[in-house]
Amino acid sequence: MILLFCLVATGCTPGHISITAIFLGDGHPMAVFHPCHGSRVYGVSVVESMTASGSGTSPSFGNVWDVADTDTRGDHPITEVRLLETPPGWILQTNPDSLLTAFAVDRTYRARADTTSPPAANDASVEFTLGDLRSLSDGEVWAVPKPFAQPQAMTREEFRRHAAASC
Repeated sequence: MILLFCLVATGCTPGHISITAIFLGDGHPMAVFHPCHGSRVYGVSVVESMTASGSGTSPSFGNVWDVADTDTRGDHPITEVRLLETPPGWILQTNPDSLLTAFAVDRTYRARADTTSPPAANDASVEFTLGDLRSLSDGEVWAVPKPFAQPQAMTREEFRRHAAASC
């Protein structure tokens, strides 16, 4: 009975994909996306952790930056975005009282994308600090090789291969 429950429960739980990577572009945190074939990014969010990285205590979540494409036809596709800047044709969906407006060196952030498909999979997100991004070499991004793995530096080509494999 327990085995049957586990099989049914796992079949109903959405899968996870790793399609988001972060890097510094002109000194600003940027996200690059590699959505699954036939899919597009329609939403991006960044959540701030209030616990200093490496402190070992449970994080509490702070401010959020959340944007979405206003066009259901997909006339405003993105594959890269400067975080905390709303792309043209998109709208900010965050309450002004909890809006993330700047990155701090003593905070950890989690970025993720919402995609049109596969409908049964969610972006697992990537956790980062400004220190992580500053440690990257030219051409590298900060990403997870598979859902829920530890984030690491990798080339854009490695990220593209890992993202495609997670689909």
